[in-house]
Amino acid sequence: MPIFANDLVVPAPVNDVFEFFIRPANLLKISPPQMGLKFIDVPPEFENGVTFEFAVQTFGIVQKVTHQITMFNRPDMFVEELVKGPVPKWIHTHQFVPVSETETKLVDRIEFEPPGGIVGMMLTEDRIHDHLDEAFFHRSRQITREFAR
Repeated sequence: MPIFANDLVVPAPVNDVFEFFIRPANLLKISPPQMGLKFIDVPPEFENGVTFEFAVQTFGIVQKVTHQITMFNRPDMFVEELVKGPVPKWIHTHQFVPVSETETKLVDRIEFEPPGGIVGMMLTEDRIHDHLDEAFFHRSRQITREFAR
């Protein structure tokens, strides 16, 4: 199964970084505008077992996606898994590792399975990786700005 991984050291304590990421409103601040992220049904804060629905624009097509938080260990990690969406499998693990009292290593790992059929000919593993590279580049810059305040 393909895996995408990204690490970023954030200039803030682990509790602050974790609390930022479990609030969906903050995810809007760090997502690339071209992604068109819009929450349809989302709680104010993630917790274990929560299911949430959002829309994203991927490769020019708006898709409705449903994820569920399947693991939640404050302030170490949480995992969101695809329930319904354009790919057969998507598991995003968010880990928060203290580097010091004032820095946190944010570790993102996404396991995914590209779609099959005609869509799979356009939405290949390489294209998904490229898309994630671009999105996480933007996200890293925005996170750094958010925590530099």
